[in-house]
Amino acid sequence: MSQPPADGDQPGDPNQQPPFPGPFGVPYYPALPAGDPRFFPGDPLVSADFAGWWRRAFAISRRAWRPLALVQAITAVPALALLIPAQIFYDLASRHFFDDLAAERTPGFQGFLSASLVFYVALVLASLISAFGTLACVRLVADVALGREARAGRALRSVVRRLPALIGWTLLGGLLACAAVLACFLPVFYVAAVLVILPVVVLFEPGGGISRCFQLFHTDLGAAVARIATIAGVALAVAIPATVLSALASAVTQGSAFPDPQAAAASTAAIAVGSVIGTVLTSVASVISGVLLTPLIVATYADLRARREPFVTAYLATE
Repeated sequence: MSQPPADGDQPGDPNQQPPFPGPFGVPYYPALPAGDPRFFPGDPLVSADFAGWWRRAFAISRRAWRPLALVQAITAVPALALLIPAQIFYDLASRHFFDDLAAERTPGFQGFLSASLVFYVALVLASLISAFGTLACVRLVADVALGREARAGRALRSVVRRLPALIGWTLLGGLLACAAVLACFLPVFYVAAVLVILPVVVLFEPGGGISRCFQLFHTDLGAAVARIATIAGVALAVAIPATVLSALASAVTQGSAFPDPQAAAASTAAIAVGSVIGTVLTSVASVISGVLLTPLIVATYADLRARREPFVTAYLATE
């Protein structure tokens, strides 16, 4: 059995020389390789350039897409159970409200406000469920990168204790984004970009939060902007088709004003169908985004952290 090199010796290429056993069976490199001391060529998450980041993230996506999709589907079901009736209620109330305005009748403000309140409460609760799924997906990506078996149930159970922290930091981040909007519209994009890695920071660095995201983001601004802009582009590529299809479904199912009771009943059913289709399409896009984006986000966190301090993927086993 080979012995670890003496202090100060440099290990060989990690792809050719086996690493030494570390905690939880995770490979451990006793010293950094020659050259740039921040990056191991064989590290499953950390990369020195954009191409390596993209390649590593999608290698993990190919290996973990089934448990990632399962976690997203598990969390999508209760979210849909909340959002579908709330969306139908809101769409029907909105239709009546605007039909009254068009017909120059006194609109029912109370019904519209009640429907809006129900919808936004359901949206907040669904967002919390989605945050739970996001944490579990981050854990799954880390498990795959560490060479562990990716299990959806274990990932969901393991992140429960970090959910309150993520909720708190997310709410604070939302307030920060609102302040950015009030100051000037453009800074909100900056704040949103910085907070992309917030779920990863919350999961792996207890006590870390928004300030840590800013530290990592500014460690290498060029690398951070390139990666997060790409993540935003992938997110848009997934969201735009769902949005277009949802708008088409709404346009097809929405009728004109209610001229008689039979037409009103038919129009009400059509609005309900359009609401269900739009909500389901949005949920499907969210599932796809979770599978594609989570590895990219975790790899972004790993890249930025390696640029700020000594870091390899194996460190995540102890965090």
